[in-house]
Amino acid sequence: MDGKTFHLDDGKKETPIEQGKRYVDALLKRIGDRPISELNISFKGIPEPPDELYKMLEYLLEEFIDETEEKYIEALMLATQTSYENGLYQFAYVQYHMLFMTAVYYALLKVSILHEDDLYKAIYYLLKDRSSDFWNESNKKAGKLYFGSFAIISESDVFMLLRIVGLDNSLLGELQKLVKERNRYAHANGQLQLTSDELFMEAIRGYNGLIQRVVELLKEELIDFYKKIIRDPNFYDPDIRAYSDPDEQIVQEFIKEYSISRTEMNWLRKIKLSDFDNCEGKTEIKSLHSALIHYYRELTQDDYQPFDDPYVLYKYKNNAVEFVEKELEISSYECGKEGGEFPVYFCPECGEEQLAYDADNHRYHCFACDENFTDEDLTFCERCGALMRRDGELSICQNCIEEMARE
Repeated sequence: MDGKTFHLDDGKKETPIEQGKRYVDALLKRIGDRPISELNISFKGIPEPPDELYKMLEYLLEEFIDETEEKYIEALMLATQTSYENGLYQFAYVQYHMLFMTAVYYALLKVSILHEDDLYKAIYYLLKDRSSDFWNESNKKAGKLYFGSFAIISESDVFMLLRIVGLDNSLLGELQKLVKERNRYAHANGQLQLTSDELFMEAIRGYNGLIQRVVELLKEELIDFYKKIIRDPNFYDPDIRAYSDPDEQIVQEFIKEYSISRTEMNWLRKIKLSDFDNCEGKTEIKSLHSALIHYYRELTQDDYQPFDDPYVLYKYKNNAVEFVEKELEISSYECGKEGGEFPVYFCPECGEEQLAYDADNHRYHCFACDENFTDEDLTFCERCGALMRRDGELSICQNCIEEMARE
């Protein structure tokens, strides 16, 4: 793993479920190649961990700041899943609580960016004379706050920082109740109090629901923050920004820099490209926003279709050949050499040779006029082989009809 985007062996990006399971496999490999039996782990026929056990990953950062953060989350995932698979629900509960708090701390890290002055006042209110400990360099990483910085504050109190972004008493009470419940299970009192799979999963669903409500507090402000960042010339201008490539710029300087989660990315990718029509530098801004949309869709590509991806349509404008070669991985050279058909045609709408065909999804798109077609819309002329609109029973194109009439 490279600390960046996760990939399956076939090059596809992972879902949170696949990501969580891979965490576990990776750490088991670090233990060694010994069989499970030699590790004194006895599996008791516990069912395969449900998808809900990995839901928290959707609220954690997509691009790790460094290897330490990645290994920390890997360890928590390993501990949670291993405990669950052995029926040790009480311990899995405590470990999932740690994942939950990690997600809360990442939300608070964004609060520190969006409301720096308010956070400074709130930290002083909570810690009084100990507030300097929070801002001390020893509580930072490379001179900056990181998610672990908030662990210096007691969990019951740290939730109060969310009042800065509108936390109400009801949600605060529910969050603080979680801490009391965790304490009941975590203390060494000689009792295993959580022994039911049903009760455990009910608790997990409770955590998942609460973290969704927590991050939703930041939604509108994060969307506004993103729009502000992407409109900044220092961010969008390719002559002065950190990375000339729009994909790398959006990943490194926004998604990674601000610890953006998959859930947050889903909010941002719904911003319309037309929202930037009146911006200075709109071409570059749209390119960067399209890169974010593309990144998200690759993460969730179970039903991914390239012709629905604004980034793809923008990137290959008037270049259908490059789209087919790079995105569909069909070589024009190999097609010519082996006699195969290269799927780029003259568009029946605009006449340009910019119509690409995606056989997997049975769709056409013209990279000149942006017209879309399906197999049901088009057919091939029986006389000349040109692509044409379907016209009832007629299977000869207009050009052939006119030529035949002249003859």
